[in-house]
Amino acid sequence: MKSATTAWAQMSSAGWWPVAKRILISAFTLGVITLIAWKARDIDWPAVGQALRSISPTTLATAGGFALLSYALYGSFEMFGWHYLNHPLPRWRMAGVATSSYAVNLNLGTLVGGVGFRYRLYARLGLKVHQVVKLVSLSMLINWLAYPLLLGVCLVFPVVALPSDWSLTSEALRWVGPLLCLVPLAYVAACFWSPRRRWTVRGQKVALPSGRMACLQLALSSANWLANAAAIHALMPEGVSYLAVVSCLMVSAVAGVLAHIPGGLGVLEGVFMALLGAQVPQAELIGALLAYRAVYYLGPLVLALLAYLSFEATHRRAAAAA
Repeated sequence: MKSATTAWAQMSSAGWWPVAKRILISAFTLGVITLIAWKARDIDWPAVGQALRSISPTTLATAGGFALLSYALYGSFEMFGWHYLNHPLPRWRMAGVATSSYAVNLNLGTLVGGVGFRYRLYARLGLKVHQVVKLVSLSMLINWLAYPLLLGVCLVFPVVALPSDWSLTSEALRWVGPLLCLVPLAYVAACFWSPRRRWTVRGQKVALPSGRMACLQLALSSANWLANAAAIHALMPEGVSYLAVVSCLMVSAVAGVLAHIPGGLGVLEGVFMALLGAQVPQAELIGALLAYRAVYYLGPLVLALLAYLSFEATHRRAAAAA
């Protein structure tokens, strides 16, 4: 067994920050999971079940329609990659890969869904590693492009009251809001007026799109986030405003990324309970969020896995016939 001195020397020579970062992330994730499990003990689960049963099929269908719209918008992000790479894959097939990967990504995490699953599918379709990297990077950029803008607007015009035990005030956050809004707007401005259009980042060539293309990217990204929020709002009890749901979704999205829990399980619910718990009965709120998970997370995941199995079977038959 290596001595502690030897292990520390090797850690230092390789760089101590990656190891420390993994330890900190693991500790933070464990703390979040422990907190979620502790809070779950206080939930009246029979009342949550009753709230779930009271959701009408029409309401579920409405939420499902918004979820379908959101997935379609996410699939459209891949069309920018199709134009950027100029390769012969059919656009409908690329959209199918994107939406399937999105469902896996939401439930199992970025490394499995956003990268691994997507690479597996595209490798079967003949794309090279560097092409998949460009597609994934561009899709992630577009997906998060509108996030600072929407979060900034929610901070400038707060529609939910922050819990008293949060060390933040609405007045302080109003100063942060405009700064966040400037981030995507600066990107759009650069696409319109930057004299330099190409860079090389870690061996990868990066080119700015046209200003009109950047505006389209921002519009589609915004529509995707807003459709996602509409799916949640359709399931919420009466009296909850759409803007309040958008605000909660923006906060829970970044909290889910920081927590490193696949699907943000428990994180999304915790944020909504903290911000809306004072105006919505707990059982109804959790019931609505569980229904949202079924519509937006689990249902698409089942469809994505079925589509993947069908794709693999078709590919193997084609390979055997050849």
